[in-house]
Amino acid sequence: METIAKNKGWKISELLEEMETIAASGTKLNLGYAIDEMLDEADQEEIIEYFKTCETSSLDVAQQELAEFDFNWEQLKIMRIKFLAEYGM
Repeated sequence: METIAKNKGWKISELLEEMETIAASGTKLNLGYAIDEMLDEADQEEIIEYFKTCETSSLDVAQQELAEFDFNWEQLKIMRIKFLAEYGM
């Protein structure tokens, strides 16, 4: 992901925003390679389960509610994109 962002002259946060827009439009994205570099399988499952039951899409709230795991913004953002791609909005 860092290489893609760098090649486009974007910050990681800008690339993730663009990816989220694409996923929200219904386009499937294969994010497995990037996610596997950022999070182990148990952490991925924890975040997906959170998004299945949360009442808000706020990453700030997610970071607070998942504080015990110490996930960073990029990890939560890419998992929210994966969630959108797999489960819709």
